[in-house]
Amino acid sequence: MAQALKSQACANHSERAARAVCMSCKKAVCQECATQWEGINYCVHCLRNQRKQTTVRSSMPEAVVVLVASVALFFLAGYLMLWSSVNLARML
Repeated sequence: MAQALKSQACANHSERAARAVCMSCKKAVCQECATQWEGINYCVHCLRNQRKQTTVRSSMPEAVVVLVASVALFFLAGYLMLWSSVNLARML
């Protein structure tokens, strides 16, 4: 593969030798045009498209779940303290 790349020119810069192949569009690109993302070579255009497709997960639903669980545990602990104090008072 390295021998085949030496004879090819960059798809974007015809005066430069190709150093990598974009795994998305299979174009030969020079060192400047090749970018590795998650261990895979991409050209500039395919990398832009790949990043558009990648969505960032919001942590908002997880934060709401943790908040609701914390509030529920807080009120449960208060209820158990009140219940235990009332039952202890009855015993005395």
